[in-house]
Amino acid sequence: MPAVLKKYSLYFLILVYVSGAIGFVIDPKFFIPFTPLTLILTSFVFLIYQPIKDKKFILTFAAIALFGFTCEVIGVKTSFIFGNYYYGNALGYKLFGVPLTISLNWALLIIASFSISTKLLKTPLAQSILSAVITTAIDYLIEQLASQLDFWCFSAGIAGLHNYIAWFCISFLSSLFLSKILLNCNAKIAALIIALQLFFFSCLFLSQKL
Repeated sequence: MPAVLKKYSLYFLILVYVSGAIGFVIDPKFFIPFTPLTLILTSFVFLIYQPIKDKKFILTFAAIALFGFTCEVIGVKTSFIFGNYYYGNALGYKLFGVPLTISLNWALLIIASFSISTKLLKTPLAQSILSAVITTAIDYLIEQLASQLDFWCFSAGIAGLHNYIAWFCISFLSSLFLSKILLNCNAKIAALIIALQLFFFSCLFLSQKL
């Protein structure tokens, strides 16, 4: 893809997150249906800045997406992994009770978080731990809003410790896998994607507290 198109795609993504943060605060019912498109756009922009000509990268992204989706299906059907929960309709089309877009989010968050951790720490173990901490922290923030946004809902009303332990373990194992693959990721774009998600959900969270 030409560099200019990549640049404007990135600018457009930033605009989507900033305007979305404002829109969700003002009229969430109008903006919620756009959530699947935003996840797809986020994944698209992230991928065009990565070495997608490298089959290893694409296969790794797909493998983590499939792993995350499988964990979610098992989680929804058995309540074993994350607790007793179900998905709403905001994240789009569901297969086996799990939105297909959630697989993109798993791959995106884990690879982006691991990419950041490789720039901050040296050993694979430390990198994997930090990556899992970042991913789990983002999940914790989203959990505070998930049921209100019709993303997903726990029978207890909110996610328990069980959920966060599962997120940490899955993210940690996936990151260890990434450390063996030695992917050459664009850490700057990864950091921006994580920052945009933190900005978006923090705005929504703070708007409810004010």
